[in-house]
Amino acid sequence: MRNTYTLEYPFCGGWMEPAQWQAVLDAVDGGCRLVSFSTLSIPLDGVDERECVEKGIALAEKLSRLVPFYTEQAVDVGSSLCWGENRDAWLEFAGKLNRFSAPVSFPAYEIRKNRERLFSSDPQPEERFSALHKRARICLEEAPHHEFGLFSCDLGFVVPKGGHPEGGVHLFAGGGGGIQGGSAALAPRAASWLGRYSLPEAVKAAGVLTALNEQFGEPDNPRKRRLKSLFASRSLDWVLNELKNAGLYPGEGEQPEFSSSGEWSRNDFYNGLLVALPSGSLEDTPEYAVASAWRRVVPFLTSPVRITPRGNLRLHPADRCVAERIKVLLRGSRHFSPLSIESCSCRGLPGCRRARAASSLVHRELNGWLEEILHEFGLDDEPVVFRISGCPNGCSRPLFAELAMVGRSEGVYDVFAGGRAQGDRTAFLLRRAVPLGEVRELFRELFRQFALAKGENEEWTFGEWVFDRLLSGETEP
Repeated sequence: MRNTYTLEYPFCGGWMEPAQWQAVLDAVDGGCRLVSFSTLSIPLDGVDERECVEKGIALAEKLSRLVPFYTEQAVDVGSSLCWGENRDAWLEFAGKLNRFSAPVSFPAYEIRKNRERLFSSDPQPEERFSALHKRARICLEEAPHHEFGLFSCDLGFVVPKGGHPEGGVHLFAGGGGGIQGGSAALAPRAASWLGRYSLPEAVKAAGVLTALNEQFGEPDNPRKRRLKSLFASRSLDWVLNELKNAGLYPGEGEQPEFSSSGEWSRNDFYNGLLVALPSGSLEDTPEYAVASAWRRVVPFLTSPVRITPRGNLRLHPADRCVAERIKVLLRGSRHFSPLSIESCSCRGLPGCRRARAASSLVHRELNGWLEEILHEFGLDDEPVVFRISGCPNGCSRPLFAELAMVGRSEGVYDVFAGGRAQGDRTAFLLRRAVPLGEVRELFRELFRQFALAKGENEEWTFGEWVFDRLLSGETEP
């Protein structure tokens, strides 16, 4: 078997400058792949291992020079805030929140041989990897749409739509995924709304919650240091009372409503700026020549491009004409449903040492099955949120999806369903230990029955329909 070499290069916050894209495309003949939210996997060609490593190091250093002021960012910031008129104020606020967590992505690149690490620019990559999984997850979003899984974060700050920094933010806390593992403190939990605060008060509240977690968490068990465990063991009322004791009182207003969670929503301004990449792959296929189209438009980009959490590309509003040009170039190509845009996976086997099963390797096949099934039952435009994870850690946040698979062992998955498109309800275990070969038929029967139900009630979403069946005791598909 021929050895494959790749450069795994991270981008802070998932942003790539046009010059960086051009450098990548100049260095590779084929396509590349988006992995781990803000990391680009770039294939390396050479006559031997030494040449591949030298090429990878040279390309990584060139990419770093193109953006000399590389900063580590702990807070995921929504695209609309990064592009809005109050951008600088919100990024300054996000910077103040950085001290409550480790960075989301590290400026360390790796060169891999057959997915195994061959070289790392960080002398202690394992320590950074371990810190990444222990960090608090923090996001700053704008209602009514959140990209980064607000309800699965330890701390979430939500800006009222079109809001000015003087209007403050809504604070959510205590969210988290992961499989329960026999402990109520580890059970998945949707973040709770704690009220609306001014920006200084919100920073203070984050400090209070972090201190409470340090004081009343379980120091001997790092897995229970997540804020969700504090809420589970002490209750929401107790947390609110502690905030009041610290002199923090929520301002007037009601909890914000959300229409969607992820990258696709009906009649959304940013949908037209999204370039769909099936399973995060920027490569040409017979039915979708996206790499060729991307090569033709990159020279016309004027602003940074966002690598989205689900492995797609979102262009800046200033480059809307470029986004429209891509759509023209891809006219007649395969139509990608909202499901294929919304779905995502973690790295899984063999790329992740924690994984129990493959996820990214089977993601494209699963998407294809689901699209065929949706088409068969006339549900092509149904925005089902589907996610797959290679282990119970759930880096792709599967337990906040409408339909999800979690790796149990190699080739075997637990199937979950019943979450909401808004991301504010966790899914339920639908079927345990399903072999991959039986997943397609299980999904087909699920969507056959959903199509019948939707024929009677067009308002049904897949997640709400499954949840209703669970409440009525119809747990068998």
